[in-house]
Amino acid sequence: MRDQRAEEFARCAVVLAAELRETRHDGAVAADPEAPTGDDPFAPFMAGREGVFDQALSNGLAAIVASEWPGKEVDRKGRVLSASALLRVIEEHVPATDGIVYVPDEHPVPDIPQGDMGSLFQAPSLSSHTRIDVRTLKNGIEASQAARHGRGAGALQHRHIEALLALDGHRSLGAMGEEQQDRIQQIAQAEDAASQKRAAEYLERIGEEEATRRAENVANPNAYHPKHNPDGQDLDTCPVCGHETFCVEGLDPVFGRVEYGQCLVCTYTRTPGAAEDEAFTEQLRSIMGDQ
Repeated sequence: MRDQRAEEFARCAVVLAAELRETRHDGAVAADPEAPTGDDPFAPFMAGREGVFDQALSNGLAAIVASEWPGKEVDRKGRVLSASALLRVIEEHVPATDGIVYVPDEHPVPDIPQGDMGSLFQAPSLSSHTRIDVRTLKNGIEASQAARHGRGAGALQHRHIEALLALDGHRSLGAMGEEQQDRIQQIAQAEDAASQKRAAEYLERIGEEEATRRAENVANPNAYHPKHNPDGQDLDTCPVCGHETFCVEGLDPVFGRVEYGQCLVCTYTRTPGAAEDEAFTEQLRSIMGDQ
């Protein structure tokens, strides 16, 4: 079970990472003179970015300090220290070099045997040390204060977010990958549920008789042809309307067992993400059934 601080760090950090990728063209920092640099403003139109940054940083640093030097993360009254104070604690125990602290991992993650579950779940790849850019993080705290306390606009930059995300390499955190997968799964499930609801409402609007008529006269636009469409697929049964009118566009990209596409009668659409989520669930059931 993940520590609450690690969960809070991951929940906020994943949001910031998504915005960072968006401004960096999905992570591709090409040799483009106009590409964002570390000193560029970070997500200027993102509401509450300074608060999200501060929440992620405070929880991340508290988790690291509590793991490395238990008890040092709180003051005499038992209150968790501020992010600035936590950074000072870290510097007191591991002196910085040019503003950078390298916290060694004295408790490396043990090897996990790879069986059937190993193909589904992988432990986070943690480094032998955690790079903490104390100087940049302190600057990020200062840059966020104006907006957080109503004294003007914030001045967070890409480098502040990058320094924050680097904390996830510490063994007390390492939670961003799991949080990201959870978010992807939740989005896929929500989108699929909404698509099914729209399809059911559409079916009710046109009526069963009209749906049957359309199903009997439907043509498969993705039919197999040895020359013109060698990757074509036969129509499959739609999980919403029950007619053999589901136009298959492909199989889920991970397991290759659940089809995605759109029904030509009720318009239900299953995305690749929804297909992967369903395939993942089927794989879990298969594994659990074999035990």
